[in-house]
Amino acid sequence: MAAATAKVEDAAPAPAPAESTETNVWTTERQLVSSLAKLQKLESMIHNLRTLLPERLLEPLVPIVNPQFSASNNKTLPKSPQTLYEQLSTTARAGVAEVQSFQDLWRSPELKEIWDHVDDKIQEGNGVLLQSSGMWERDYGALLEEIVEGERGKGEEEGREKEERERAVVDGDWRRVVEGFAGRSVPGVRVVSVKERDAVVVVLVKVGMAFEVQSLEDQGGVKWVVSSKMTPGKPVSNLEAAVVDCLNLRPRQWDLAFTLDMISSYTTIKQMPCAKCNKMTDSAAQLPTIRRQSAESTWEAFHPTCL
Repeated sequence: MAAATAKVEDAAPAPAPAESTETNVWTTERQLVSSLAKLQKLESMIHNLRTLLPERLLEPLVPIVNPQFSASNNKTLPKSPQTLYEQLSTTARAGVAEVQSFQDLWRSPELKEIWDHVDDKIQEGNGVLLQSSGMWERDYGALLEEIVEGERGKGEEEGREKEERERAVVDGDWRRVVEGFAGRSVPGVRVVSVKERDAVVVVLVKVGMAFEVQSLEDQGGVKWVVSSKMTPGKPVSNLEAAVVDCLNLRPRQWDLAFTLDMISSYTTIKQMPCAKCNKMTDSAAQLPTIRRQSAESTWEAFHPTCL
């Protein structure tokens, strides 16, 4: 165990051919640190297991076999044999779970990948192993968290930069966006620009719903707000109100094309079942009013109660 750990911790990653993705994964800092964090966790679990027998597993018996020690450590005798049995059962179950957790980690695909990598390095070095110092020099779990946080921050920054570029393309030219959407001729959807203000009316003919999408100035720039556009005097249905709520909670509220595409996804609201429970109505007889875009850029329906 120590030799394998030393091999992964101390070995400098060798340069790999650019075309080899599987080899390159072991040259990244995150992969190496992640592997070392798993080995560090494994070693910590081994140290904990060494105290399982006899200390922790038989701890309920200490007040019986060593009353003086128990008195000095505020440990009391079990009130009855039944109590002792329950205490021993509890510690036994906890011990079994601890051993199982160790075995699961040891046999996991992630650890197998590490062992295979170590074996390859041993073969490359003709069986010569680097000698470990006998102790970990870094907390690799904490280091991994720092790397993950850094990558998350970098990803968020790249996302903001991408959004700013996309905003620059569509800002001030929203009518072109409407014309482009209308040119798609989505079945059951009619789109009309409002002449006197920055707004669009979208009618879902087949389901009898109509929405107005209006441009409003926000702190971060322009955003598009959706409201119901029903016939005067006709109350807004609970279904349509739920759809409006979902639309106004969408991401990319500045993106009119995204908004129009999301609205058009409701043309199938009475035919598309929930992607999670695969039913049309939930326990409250409600249709799936939530829409989320999948990795394939298609819209999936969900009941609010299924999320």
